[in-house]
Amino acid sequence: MLSIIAPSPPSVNHRPPERPQLPLEMRLRHQRHALQHLLNNPDRLCVSDPSRWDDNLDQGQTRALCKGCPLTVECGTVAVIDEALVLADSERHTINARNWVVSGTRGGVTARVRRPTVRALADRIIIERMARAEKACANAERKSQTAKAAKAGTAS
Repeated sequence: MLSIIAPSPPSVNHRPPERPQLPLEMRLRHQRHALQHLLNNPDRLCVSDPSRWDDNLDQGQTRALCKGCPLTVECGTVAVIDEALVLADSERHTINARNWVVSGTRGGVTARVRRPTVRALADRIIIERMARAEKACANAERKSQTAKAAKAGTAS
C-alpha cells in the first residue's frame, strides 16, 4: 500500500538528473577510434593503390571506384570526422581552408558532396569550443569575485 510518506518510484514525476555531456570533439574522436580498426582491413580496395582515391572525380566515377567495398559508410564517416577536426583547427589560420582540407574520394563520396557536411560539423566544433571557453572565463571570474569577497570579509 502506498502512503504519502513512501517515496514514489524514481521514474514517476521526476526528471532524471542531467548528466554532463562530453564535448562534441571528444565524442567524434571516440567514434573515429571505434571505427578505425575496421579500416585496417587488408581486403579493402583502396589499400593496394590509395592514389586513385586522392583524385577529385565526379559522383558517378566515385561510386564506381568504391563499389564493392564493404566499408564505404565507415570510411566516409572517418573521413568526415578527420576533415572536420582539421578544418576546425585550421579555421583560425586560413580563411579558405575548406578547399584544401576536403579533397579526394572517401567512402564513395566526392569532396564536393562532403564539403557542406564537413563545414557544418567544423562550425559546430568551433561554436562549442567558444561556448566552453566563455563558460570557463565566467567560472574563473566568479571564483575570483568570491575570493575577493572572502578576503575583504576576513580583513574586516
